[in-house]
Amino acid sequence: MAASIGAVTSSAASALKWGRRHGPRRRGDTPPRAPRTARASEAPPPSFEETEAILRRASEARTEGAPPPSFERTMLWCDDEKKFVNAGEPQTRLDDPCLQGLTIEPGEVVSRIDKARGKGGRLDLTGIGLTKVPDEVWTLTDLTDLQLSNNKITRIPDDVGNLTELERLGLAGNRLTEIPEGIGGCECLEGLWAHGNLIGRVPDAIGRCERLRHLMLAGNRIRELPASLGDCKYLEELSVPGNRLKSLPETIGGAYMLRVIDVHGNRIARLPDSIARLKSLEELSAQGNCLTSIPDDVGEMRRLVRLNVAENKLSSLPKGLGDAAMMTTLWCYGNPELRSLPMSLAKNVSLKSVWCEGCDALEGDGVRELVEALPTRKGGKGGATIGLDLAQCTRAGLKIRPATTLDANAAGGLACDHPHVAVSEMPGAAESSRGGADSRRVEMPGGYSRGYFKHVRWTEGADAPVLIVAFGSAPGVPNWGGLLRKLRRDLLARGVACAGGAGPDAAAAVEAAAVGFDVLYVADVARSWYHGEGIGPGGTASNDEAERTWREGIGRVAGRYARVLNLGDSMGASASLLFADVADHAIAFCPQVDLVSASIRPGRSARWMRHYRRALVSAVDRAVSGRGGSGRGRSRVEIHSGTWEHDLAQADFVPDAIGRDRIDAEGLALEVVLHPVDNHRLALALEEGDELLPMVRKAYHEQLAAA
Repeated sequence: MAASIGAVTSSAASALKWGRRHGPRRRGDTPPRAPRTARASEAPPPSFEETEAILRRASEARTEGAPPPSFERTMLWCDDEKKFVNAGEPQTRLDDPCLQGLTIEPGEVVSRIDKARGKGGRLDLTGIGLTKVPDEVWTLTDLTDLQLSNNKITRIPDDVGNLTELERLGLAGNRLTEIPEGIGGCECLEGLWAHGNLIGRVPDAIGRCERLRHLMLAGNRIRELPASLGDCKYLEELSVPGNRLKSLPETIGGAYMLRVIDVHGNRIARLPDSIARLKSLEELSAQGNCLTSIPDDVGEMRRLVRLNVAENKLSSLPKGLGDAAMMTTLWCYGNPELRSLPMSLAKNVSLKSVWCEGCDALEGDGVRELVEALPTRKGGKGGATIGLDLAQCTRAGLKIRPATTLDANAAGGLACDHPHVAVSEMPGAAESSRGGADSRRVEMPGGYSRGYFKHVRWTEGADAPVLIVAFGSAPGVPNWGGLLRKLRRDLLARGVACAGGAGPDAAAAVEAAAVGFDVLYVADVARSWYHGEGIGPGGTASNDEAERTWREGIGRVAGRYARVLNLGDSMGASASLLFADVADHAIAFCPQVDLVSASIRPGRSARWMRHYRRALVSAVDRAVSGRGGSGRGRSRVEIHSGTWEHDLAQADFVPDAIGRDRIDAEGLALEVVLHPVDNHRLALALEEGDELLPMVRKAYHEQLAAA
């Protein structure tokens, strides 16, 4: 793998320059490099044999108690003596068992620890295969930044409390089952990143970290948060999605500087009343829980910008919700028992969108009253966009018609005479009219929602030739809507421009504008990677059953279409591959494939993760070899990755598992496409560089031509 990564780029800067000249490249291409001329003053690098000899002599010397012969002694500034002093010899031995079998040499670990000594020290041991942290690390009392993410560490000792100057601690993607009580000794800690572990509890001692600003615990097994969390007066971000929380501590109101709370995909039945006292809160995401109500005083949260309470069991919303003067977006879709929307929303001049599809109990008169009230604000100009499904529009007596190019809010082929209404279909309603099962909500035992489907059609009453299945990523909301609306406007504009033109390109543009594409939005709000919960007596069988539930819901809609195109990013990219066998073309941006080694993952057992990996690889194999069972023949699969080593390894896992020789011999349409972007947000970077839309448009035109 190291040779493969080295062939990609020599540095992030050269990769970006190469990408600007030549664009994205396929795996195996190598950017041109300028010849390097050695300066006369430079010493030649040691040979492999010389390096081995140095490490061997160091190991022998350490065994005899003498200092290693070739390590530079670290000099530290002493405030008392006003001069640099020798920091002493490293305590970690090269033959220490915890340094064996790593992805880097033991001497490199010792060197990194040695260089991290002194005030403001930083130590990065990310992704090197550690199962235990060297004991010497816990003696570096001046350390300010310690990164241990993406290893195999099962325990952090209470000695972490010795690091009284520590400000940032990265523990994500390990196998930790708890956060130690000693964490309370880290008095200067500002950020703790421990997502993607198996943590079951957070200690009360976390409240002693009075400077804590960021607490990131997504994808674990946490059942409750300590009351002492309210003592973290400087806490700004609390992220605990995809856990097993049933409540939040009432003391949460004491953390009055909180700006973001994300608890989506848990089992919370009620939010504490004290949450309304968080006057600095800007974003609250509680999607996919078991909420039956939210505090009445939420409308008094003057700085609240985004509120997501979708996919719950709400029967009502606070009457004064619209008094949250800075609120721009409200998600409340997928609450089947919600009967009304507060009229105070119509008075909120900041509001830009309200999404309430799939709320079957919404009373038609109330919906119509709110729809008619929204446009009257802002001097008569159009009000906030309100998303309704077709059944809700019918109950409200709203006139629905085919969309035109003038309907700015139309996401598909349906529009309303009220221009700020965005109309969509919920597949469950459509299936129910055919006598099929309701696939709109995906529920787990206990009645809490795992996710939903949302169907948007290009033309009223007819399916387009191509269906785009857009899988949501870990935040649990559809994140392809903006791009696909751009694609719709682009196709319509090109169709108008090419009307009457000659040649196959003009004809294709006109046809695309006429027949378009339909979209099925799919989101897993439980952050389970579109798989099972991995708990209970069912074992892997329950995981397979959960996956079948998703597959049946997707296949019920996809089976009606001539061609199907999958799109996904991060967790959504994993889903694009997991269900590649129900599509003709699957595009995945930075997926997690081998969750055991992934830094972004759910809090599941290694057995669950290995089962998931086998299921995903098997689905891709069936897709590209034409054994998917959907009658679509051989499918095409594209995995897009940036230059971040973690994403490269995940992208390479699929062709490695299927077999590169077999891919070449059988001509399977499976490829890894590299882009000069050195972070996980590849799709966003491509969109900002105006590259994503042309890529998706090309894939759509290929499917339309094949249809």
